[in-house]
Amino acid sequence: MIKTAISFALGCIVFLQLTTLPSSLWLWALLPACSLLLFDKSRLLAVFTLGMLWTLLHAGLIINNRLAEPLEGQDLVITGIVDNIPEYQNRRLRFEFKPDQQDNVRLPTKIRLNWYQSRPDSLHSGEHWQLTVRLKRPHGMANPSGFDYEQWLFQQGIGAVGYVRASPDNKRLTSAPKYSINTIRQSLTQTIEINLNNSRNIGLIQGLTTGIRNNINLEQWQILRLSGTNHLLAISGLHIGLAAAIGFFCSRWFWSRRPQNLLLLPANEAGAIGGFLTALFYAALAGFSLPSQRALIMVATVMLSLLIRRSISSNHVLVASLFLVLVFDPLAVLSAGFWLSFSAVAIILLTSQYRWPSPRWQWAKIHGLIAFGLTPLLLIFFMQTSLISPIANFIAVPIVSLLVVPVLLLSSLFLYLFEPLGILLLQLVDIILSLLWPILEYLAALPFSHWSGITIPTLYWIPIIVGTLLLLSPKQFPAKWIGLIGLMPLVLYSPAKPADGEVWFSLLDVGQGLAAVIQTKDHTLVYDTGPKFSDDFNTGTAVVLPFLQYQGIKHIDTLVVSHGDNDHIGGAIPLIDAIIVDTIISSTPTLLPSATSCQAGQSWYWNNVHFAILHPQTMDRGSENNLSCVLKISSTYGSILLTGDIEAKTERLLVQRYSDKLRSTLLVAPHHGSNSSSTTAFIKAVQADFVLFATGYRNRYHFPNKQVVDRYQNHDITLFNTAVDGAIQFKFNSVVEHDPITARQSTSQIWTSDATD
Repeated sequence: MIKTAISFALGCIVFLQLTTLPSSLWLWALLPACSLLLFDKSRLLAVFTLGMLWTLLHAGLIINNRLAEPLEGQDLVITGIVDNIPEYQNRRLRFEFKPDQQDNVRLPTKIRLNWYQSRPDSLHSGEHWQLTVRLKRPHGMANPSGFDYEQWLFQQGIGAVGYVRASPDNKRLTSAPKYSINTIRQSLTQTIEINLNNSRNIGLIQGLTTGIRNNINLEQWQILRLSGTNHLLAISGLHIGLAAAIGFFCSRWFWSRRPQNLLLLPANEAGAIGGFLTALFYAALAGFSLPSQRALIMVATVMLSLLIRRSISSNHVLVASLFLVLVFDPLAVLSAGFWLSFSAVAIILLTSQYRWPSPRWQWAKIHGLIAFGLTPLLLIFFMQTSLISPIANFIAVPIVSLLVVPVLLLSSLFLYLFEPLGILLLQLVDIILSLLWPILEYLAALPFSHWSGITIPTLYWIPIIVGTLLLLSPKQFPAKWIGLIGLMPLVLYSPAKPADGEVWFSLLDVGQGLAAVIQTKDHTLVYDTGPKFSDDFNTGTAVVLPFLQYQGIKHIDTLVVSHGDNDHIGGAIPLIDAIIVDTIISSTPTLLPSATSCQAGQSWYWNNVHFAILHPQTMDRGSENNLSCVLKISSTYGSILLTGDIEAKTERLLVQRYSDKLRSTLLVAPHHGSNSSSTTAFIKAVQADFVLFATGYRNRYHFPNKQVVDRYQNHDITLFNTAVDGAIQFKFNSVVEHDPITARQSTSQIWTSDATD
């Protein structure tokens, strides 16, 4: 069973490394693969092939279910059902929607919508609505590092994203069913919010009860992450297993109180049924999220072994659960939670079995062993791991698992049976969390609380993982110390850097906005930081910071913020809070801490690369766009001109003041390609070989303007666009041809959108 499950998992993993979706004709290979199962020598190969074909089937259904390209950007009146619990965030309402089959168009089975204007005061899961929407195909920012939104949409089976248009046609057709799972969850969430209105623990309690974590703020997430306790807010293996154990022992005890019951069903089997039903109840409260589904399958496997009265080893329970999870959802291997949850259980089994006599305080040591064992995975997925997580979990896990979760389960039940008692139990949980939280805050604030790693090439992770397994093996295992050698890449590897005189330029994909990173041998400059979309999301920490970590950059020498528009300055302050910045210059210095004004004439050299501010001069007047900081970077191998959002007026000034000194190899198009910029005279003065447009996919301004594109093409300039190409990277070095690396093409996966607009 172990080899079979691993072979099937490998098939799923290998298939998802493909860059394009194979033809569905490959599904005919199911027939020979099934026939190979009959022979012992080819059985594992057959299972591996079946894993690949099963993943092909699932992936094909999702990709073929995407919105048809001709429907992008159109106003569509559709009907359907609200499919999840809506999220209210400031001025936005976000929810998933299952459209009804339309007569005139074919729509995806699931879409993700935002509602900004004229949104309803209440929107409930299960309601049937008619909406006027504008949709686009799944598309996300494409960068060498950071969160892959397109992958997440693919894994969730979402075939389109969009927003609800203000329209009199928007109306509720039918109310939600009273006793659907999501209706109950939403009601419970609202009850918690009403009765704990002034508590800062509302989000934590809602997350532990229903899996809805919208009200957990960024500061709380930061503390949970730095203390290594964020897993406690995922209703997954730990909590579902705990619920099953509570249900098992309570059911067994109640059943055995009446001796006649034991003649009908043994106590252990009654406990198994009760344990599974309790786990099912908690998983339902979590909305049957993917982590809770994985945990529920594992619980079901254990309880089934009790019902059939057949002993199943812990190892077989683990791999059987692995196999069933992947049969149910082969795309689960894309989730960090999949790897972390199964690896955590595997580490517990590895470090708890075959160790006789059992070490003292084994239950306490297990937290340290799990933290050590999961470190490689945490660095792979998040480039960060908590160093104090064993201590934090040693304190938090017993409190949350033995006090908070059981009380919340009782509270959820009594809120429907006897509400006053349910409210008292909620208040008790609030008190417990209020006592625990200062401890986590203290631990997270320690200077050594976490370790931020860098992106290490895939092949280097093989010795790291093997070394970790060796160090986790029993004491009797020979030559355990060799595992330390396997860990050496974690401390010895460093990313490549530019040589002296070279300059590396990266225009990041931040949607409709601008952010660029310039590297020399020993220095880093960031020009603009992209937009802030909400209090919970900005591209400074979501895009720029992960890219800097990916490059092994631990501080910024100079941050240039061209001007004060949100799409340029929005991510600046969060980025400044997250990484050391030596110098900040901007045309709007009052909006940034310790910033100074950028002024023409400022210049400096880094590693034989010249940096010069060309605009604005002290006496210049104009709009905020026209006062943008203009920066020119010159090296032996090429030059770069960054212009912010300047328009025709400033372009004329620059041509008058600098003439042929504007000549640059690479130009980042002024104002994202707006027709208010990129005049013919300016284009002739710069004489760029390449022009880069920093735009968002299907942005509302329709940037870059077609006339602007034509003007550049008429001058035989090569064009790139972040909306189409993702992040664009140039290396100006001794290589004569400066061919860029584009993220959307170089890191393409089967779920990657082929942007054409």
